[in-house]
Order: sequence, then structure tokens, then C-alpha cells
Amino acid sequence: GQQLLLRQGEGLIEPGGQLRFDFDALDQTADAGAEEAAEPAVVPLPGDDVLSARPEELRELAARCEDDGRLEQATELLRVVLASAGPSADVCFHLAELLYRLGDVSAARERYYMAIELDEDYVEARANLGRVLAETGQPELAVAAFEGALAHHGEDHDVHYHLARTLDELGRREAAERHWRAFLTLAPSSPWSDEARQRLGP
Repeated sequence: GQQLLLRQGEGLIEPGGQLRFDFDALDQTADAGAEEAAEPAVVPLPGDDVLSARPEELRELAARCEDDGRLEQATELLRVVLASAGPSADVCFHLAELLYRLGDVSAARERYYMAIELDEDYVEARANLGRVLAETGQPELAVAAFEGALAHHGEDHDVHYHLARTLDELGRREAAERHWRAFLTLAPSSPWSDEARQRLGP
């Protein structure tokens, strides 16, 4: 099928760490004259224990899958990293980015939340969480995420821009104006600067 499995000795492991019997291989051993069973798609990894494999190797393999456009396989590999090496803000953030690109916005949102829980200074996770929340019709929560990002990095012009737009949508014009002006100060040549000037008016 299309499921990614990892080889561990004579068995297989699902991305979540669940062991799976390779019945095809067992049948092959029991009946040498039987037709050769189809080999499941596996990702070869060094060492005997997948759960103690080096996370960096798995992350590199995930990056190669991403470069090749195999986003589903990349996400599964990153889940294996989390299962085997424990929670990591960077891996959660990368997984969130991939899930968003795959259209799984709800799962991406949860991974952004987890990245922030693991590292409250993760500005990119706060900013992207804000965008996802705004996109999914949760503007008040989006404002909180954007403000959290600015509390850690007040000169991020992209966050000022998205926060200003969200505040405008909520009808909070005075607060939005502050962020439009901050955005123009920080990024006067941005492609979005004309929009900011129009929002501010004469």
C-alpha cells in the first residue's frame, strides 16, 4: 500500500512505534516453494533498534522526502523522530509546516501549539499559529498569538502586518492603526506597504 513502515530485524514498525508482524516474510520462511511475497515499502535505517536510531538521520531523510515532494512520507518520518527521541519544538514546527502544506490545518495548528509549549520563545511558531487561527475563523485567538510573537520579537514586520489585518477585521481600528504604522516603519518598501497606507487613509 501507501503506508510507510520501518524495518527492525525480522519485523516492521509503524511510524508511531507500533510493532507489526511481517506475515509475508513468515509465510515465505515456512513455505520455501511458495511464490515470493511482495516486499513492503520500508525505509532502511542503520542499527537494530529503530526507536533508538539517530534522530538527525531520520530528519535528514525527512528533508530529502520533502525536497522530492513526498510530503506524506516526510511527516511520517518526523512522527517517528518524536516517538523515538521525545518532544522537540523544532520537529513539531517542521511537522506543522508540512501538515499545513498537505491541507491538514487542524493538525498543523495543534503542532504549532505544541512547539510553543516546548519553547515559549519560538516566534515563528507563534506567528504561524496566528495565521492559521485567523484563516480558520478564530480571530481573537489569532490576535493573542500575534501579540505573543511581538512580545518576544517586537520588530517582526510580518507579524505587525497580520495583526493589523486581523484587528481591522474585528473592527478594532485604533489598535490596528498602531500596527499598520509599525509595519510601515519597519518595512516601508514591502509589497504590502500600499495596502497599509490605504488602510491608514489620508
